[in-house]
Amino acid sequence: MHTSNSPAVGHEERDRNEAAFHDARIDDDGRKLGYAYASVKDLFGFTVVPREHMHGRVLELGCFRGIRALAMNGFQGRYTGIDISPAAVDHCKGLGLPANFEFRVDNANALATVGDGQVDYAFGDGVLHHLDLASMAPALARKLSPNGCARFVEPAQGNFLLRMFRKLTPHLRTPDEHPFDRASVELLQRHFHVAIIHEALLRPLLPMLCFNSAWSTNVARRMDRWLLRHAFFQQQAWLLLIELRKR
Repeated sequence: MHTSNSPAVGHEERDRNEAAFHDARIDDDGRKLGYAYASVKDLFGFTVVPREHMHGRVLELGCFRGIRALAMNGFQGRYTGIDISPAAVDHCKGLGLPANFEFRVDNANALATVGDGQVDYAFGDGVLHHLDLASMAPALARKLSPNGCARFVEPAQGNFLLRMFRKLTPHLRTPDEHPFDRASVELLQRHFHVAIIHEALLRPLLPMLCFNSAWSTNVARRMDRWLLRHAFFQQQAWLLLIELRKR
């Protein structure tokens, strides 16, 4: 994701980089990073399709391996999953899901294959920080229906340990992604009413040091709940739960 302050990179070059990166990783089931995410799995429930939209028109940005689509038990609406990676879309088409599930190659910065006003609920896990928010935000706002909403789980800039980890592991991410900062939120606020919940301060670090034991996860969750009431600690959080509603 690039804000107006991000380094200038041609859109076409960035899109090729993103597609190639995810094409090459379509066979990666995510287990390599499973240990780091074990104590925060519950946070990704934030984007699960709400009951009131189980018969509606749902859009997933960045469907990749189709994990979320596979988990949508009882869904009776129309689901569209998009990804910039042709390999990802081919993979999802081979999952054998019912006819009300559709997968398309599309650029989430433009959402060119999605009709205006045709989305009741949009969601994505770790996708917005790969995008050009100045382009994506107005595009998504046009696609949402009048009472539509969108939810995303995104990484924030976080504390110095997180920033150091990113610098030491560039192979785990695309060269153009950019964790959320204040400028990112301000770009979204131009087009949406934005609500943000800060999460994962002591999680996942404390649980990881304790082999992701249940007691350490519970302790970290309770301490996070208290510490993240305060603005200073919110700026150190790893994950943001973001809800967008049309203005």
